[in-house]
Amino acid sequence: MTEKLRQSIENRFFKGKAIIITGARQAGKTTLVHRVLDDKKDIVHLNCDEPVVRETLTDANFADLKRVIGQNKIVFIDEAQRVKNIGLTLKLITDNIQEAQLIVTGSSSLDLANEINEPLTGRKWEFQLFPISWEEYVAYRGFLKAKSELNQRIIYGMYPDVINHPGDENEVFLQLSDSYLYKDLLALKGIRKPDLLEKLLQALSLQIGSEVSYNELSKLLQGR
Repeated sequence: MTEKLRQSIENRFFKGKAIIITGARQAGKTTLVHRVLDDKKDIVHLNCDEPVVRETLTDANFADLKRVIGQNKIVFIDEAQRVKNIGLTLKLITDNIQEAQLIVTGSSSLDLANEINEPLTGRKWEFQLFPISWEEYVAYRGFLKAKSELNQRIIYGMYPDVINHPGDENEVFLQLSDSYLYKDLLALKGIRKPDLLEKLLQALSLQIGSEVSYNELSKLLQGR
């Protein structure tokens, strides 16, 4: 599906709208964008993990943005959810630097959506990237090999980094969940009790396929 997504993104270049790609961390958003931009020139890449980039893009004014973008034709903003009020900055670029194509990635898709939906109404194409699909995995490994590894994929999922480190799946997945997934979930709504979140996930996993009432869930969280 990634190849189809790449083609869909490329087909929307230079049509007057920003391109927004959301999805979980480590799902391959940055890799996908690099593939899209592989044969293109005049690109400025702004990584919002860098403090100076975050500071520049937070409540930015047009003059500063114009200096940063210069004569480049493509503006790639990575990890946009790290920037406060990013939606207003993206709107400023889209409305006033129309000769440049804006392409944006964000990990906390719900958080980013809250920031950009109103400012970019009618100004964006939005795509969501999921981890590797079963169809892609079969194409990569072959049907029989993929089928023999089905239990591993059910347990550890389809994140590219997990698949690319056979034998180390447990360590890679734990690092991924601790460093990225929990971090995004906790940051999303200011959750202050990560241990409670972990208990909630464990409780829900034990109830897969069954209805869970609020009272039952409360008892599970309290260890009753």
